[in-house]
Amino acid sequence: MPGDDRDPLEGLLPALASVLLALLVSMPLAAFVGAALGADYQARALIYLALLGWVVTGAVILFVVTVRAERQPLSLRRVLVWTASIWIWPLLLAARRRR
Repeated sequence: MPGDDRDPLEGLLPALASVLLALLVSMPLAAFVGAALGADYQARALIYLALLGWVVTGAVILFVVTVRAERQPLSLRRVLVWTASIWIWPLLLAARRRR
């Protein structure tokens, strides 16, 4: 539209903020799980890195897939939904493909 001065990234900000906050919440969760499952330092570190890779991959994939439909404002509920979603992202993608 001529004269439209809105930033094209403005609509992405709530989704981007939600996914980044979800990653911040997931980092200590991954460390906690790594500490609970690993017997020694190396095992804990490997588990933590694997879980961190898992949630970062999930965050990127889900953000790319859902960013256009994500229009809700930033809220604690949205961050918690994103947090849960980036942990179970393969299930969400499988359910999306079945539709």
